[in-house]
Amino acid sequence: MADIVTLPVPATTTSRFVVAAARLPADLVNLVKEQADGAFGDHLVNRLHTPQLEITNEDATRYRWDPTQIRSVDPEHAGTETLLRTAARIAVITTCAPITDQPRAVQVARSAAYTIARHTGGTVADMVTGHILWAPTSGTIPHLDPVERPRFALGDKWLGDVLPPFRANGRCTAPDPHLDPEGADTCACVRLRTQGLRRFGLPELEIANVACPHDLPALNVLRATAHLLLTDLWSWLATGPSGHTCPLPADLTITGLDFDAYWGTPPRPPHRISPFPIHLTPRTRHLLTVGPPPSHEGTINDWLLSPELPNDMRNTTPPSTALQPPTFTPALAA
Repeated sequence: MADIVTLPVPATTTSRFVVAAARLPADLVNLVKEQADGAFGDHLVNRLHTPQLEITNEDATRYRWDPTQIRSVDPEHAGTETLLRTAARIAVITTCAPITDQPRAVQVARSAAYTIARHTGGTVADMVTGHILWAPTSGTIPHLDPVERPRFALGDKWLGDVLPPFRANGRCTAPDPHLDPEGADTCACVRLRTQGLRRFGLPELEIANVACPHDLPALNVLRATAHLLLTDLWSWLATGPSGHTCPLPADLTITGLDFDAYWGTPPRPPHRISPFPIHLTPRTRHLLTVGPPPSHEGTINDWLLSPELPNDMRNTTPPSTALQPPTFTPALAA
């Protein structure tokens, strides 16, 4: 009998976004009402003053958050953490919504954050992932006003899934991979864990004991798995179950199509449906470990190097056809 993983599914989830700016208007709700545009304009207005969309102007020094935990992962945002750490006041956008209202609820909330940022020149941070989503740019980098896209894709900065420093910031003592190309198991430095799946009602995913040279394939396996599990959860929710747990097979297969869908790219050639086996192991109630199936003979690195893994999942992040940085386009309101 196949192993089953039982996922606890919460009735509601909460997400928060923060906007830090040099100056914030006292009445942020009115700002959003007047300036809301794009695909989520009507949703913004209709959800204000409900648990699904609460916007407050907070004293940053008294709010229960640690700005030092917010990171800038995009090179163009380097140094923007300073504004978050020194801001006197912050806009806090909170959504507490039924799990069946996802992903619309978090898209509407992030759209509100982007609306405030557009009109204050503020920096937007995601409190769930701990990452800066957008910051004003200057110099030779073009300024792009943020807007929430109607089409949902996990790769649109919904998942905190950034690679750790290669070679463990110089602490890894294994041979240089360029000098030992056949050494699949040179080390076990890499441990990756998602941040953000919980807002959709899923446990976070982890992959561990990976050698430094194989960090990107490991990350892309997590990404494809995250998309697959989220799709399966939404399909299960659509059946109207009465229980609070979702059963899934512990042994699943991902394909290149799952990786494409993570990024929101169109499906590519048919060979991308070739299955790559994975095995899910519950580590805690809110964390699943992703690894090779029990039948796999070899190490986790051998598994990541197997020919079944689509080639672009070994060395691509993101694909060139993935969603581009958000740009404000009034035509979206049509």
